[in-house]
Amino acid sequence: MPRTITKIQKVLSKRNYLTELDETMDLFQYHQKMINTYPQEWRTGMRYNPQPIIQQIEEKVIRGVECKIGFYINDKTIVERLFYVDGFNPVARWSVDLIDTVVEVANTIFNQIKRNDISNMWDDYDLINQRGLSINQIRELSPAKREEMLRKLRRN
Repeated sequence: MPRTITKIQKVLSKRNYLTELDETMDLFQYHQKMINTYPQEWRTGMRYNPQPIIQQIEEKVIRGVECKIGFYINDKTIVERLFYVDGFNPVARWSVDLIDTVVEVANTIFNQIKRNDISNMWDDYDLINQRGLSINQIRELSPAKREEMLRKLRRN
């Protein structure tokens, strides 16, 4: 999580961004076209200029615009964190850089879950075929007991 937040902080505080999707339309123009389809009374309330804060917690000074990141599975919160971006640039919201960073983070999480899942499946396979356990017995093991059994299998 800390590395993910650091990556996002860097992207949100850059001075210049890549905003071109292709030769015909950039993200900012696309969003402006979409916003221009809204009724005038909605558009006047859509200005986005968050104000940075400065606060001190013990010896640490926190400054920047408050942001929040969350990971969810099927609308269930896995983790949410507040963080602050010093030198926040609102143009970042429309940048390809931000999209690339979020896609990179999502791919990293996906690949880690996939690696862990494959490892757990092979561990289950070993417990079934070398220890003679059923899948229900494996699921009922405490994490400590499961790890102990796997450690013994690896020593043999």
